Amino acid sequence: MSSDKGLADASVGILTPRYPPTMHGGGEVSVRLLAEHLADSDRVGPVTVYSFDGRGREVRSGVEIKRLGYVPTGIHELSNAFGAVRSLRHVDEIAAHDVLHSYNVELNPLAGYLSKAHGVPTVATLNSYDVLPKSAIGVSPKPSRRAYERIAMPTTGRLVRRCMKEIDVFVTLSEASKEVYVRNGFDDHPYEVVPNMRDPDFEPQARDEPPGSGRSVTLLYVGSLIKEKGVDTLVRSLRHLDEEYRLDIVGSGPEASALRTLAADIGVEDRIDFRGRVPYEEVVTSYASSDVFVHPGRWPEPFGRTILEAMESGLPVVVTDIGGPTEIITDDELKCSVDDSREMADAIRYARDDAASIGSQNKNRVRDEFSPARVTDRMLTVYERLLD
Repeated sequence: MSSDKGLADASVGILTPRYPPTMHGGGEVSVRLLAEHLADSDRVGPVTVYSFDGRGREVRSGVEIKRLGYVPTGIHELSNAFGAVRSLRHVDEIAAHDVLHSYNVELNPLAGYLSKAHGVPTVATLNSYDVLPKSAIGVSPKPSRRAYERIAMPTTGRLVRRCMKEIDVFVTLSEASKEVYVRNGFDDHPYEVVPNMRDPDFEPQARDEPPGSGRSVTLLYVGSLIKEKGVDTLVRSLRHLDEEYRLDIVGSGPEASALRTLAADIGVEDRIDFRGRVPYEEVVTSYASSDVFVHPGRWPEPFGRTILEAMESGLPVVVTDIGGPTEIITDDELKCSVDDSREMADAIRYARDDAASIGSQNKNRVRDEFSPARVTDRMLTVYERLLD
């Protein structure tokens, strides 16, 4: 695109494996929000989404959505090979966009191929670490993943990563996520950091009283019950907290049984409510009935959408000092070392003692710094720099 054409005339194509209503996780929420707010901006031209979760075409919230068929998931080589085949009939249209933005790491290699083969300017959001070995983020791989890393990553995986490096600009959700990629073979590349935006459709439920004002204290965790989430450390922190502190665990996963056993072994099982997976409306209610939200992760998560929801609900948030959450929560007193249950308990007490004030600040901050308008403007600035 010539520099005198202007971003307002630029068309944006968004490449993603899935697009709502097809849902796999927070990535689908984020790509929908990005597409809709780009389409609503007067700083950019038309927005078209190309997804691989069915067939058909529709226009929704100003975004044209074209579903090009299905691709297998889980193995990048297959996903991108099938994605390339599915794209053949539409490749001229896709490549004609002034900017092609690949969202969700899974199909970033396909975007790199399109960039090299057709000269389309490309941006890719690195919202996970799936193309890196699990050791890069301190996680032990499952047997199937271990086999993939030993056999495929040194061979076909090199081609996948080489295609990714044809992308013009990488966007990460946090500085911490950027550093993980820089340390693991993606150091010679332009980066921009643009966080996720809050969901304007999220409506916090009104509270009966400010957080921390009651005699009992309800701690809340929302998320998967897997080792990487560090929920066992949160359970252990109850040993260092008075009996008035209770814990609601919302979510399911393979660690559920082990967490119940741990709670019984250390004598805190009667202070924990394992609620399992619940409808989203009940999650919103949980925010409104809790006093402190805790994110006890032990791996460098790129971001944390539940943290934004808890902040917008007026809760103080305690996080471990690793990954993107440390950039969302800026008060060092609300951070603790990974796997340190005593430090976590100290941070929880600090949060409870000034819960109403911290919660109010959180609500204001998330609506300002993570507003759709502000985050969209930051992404548009990335496009402008690319095209200039």
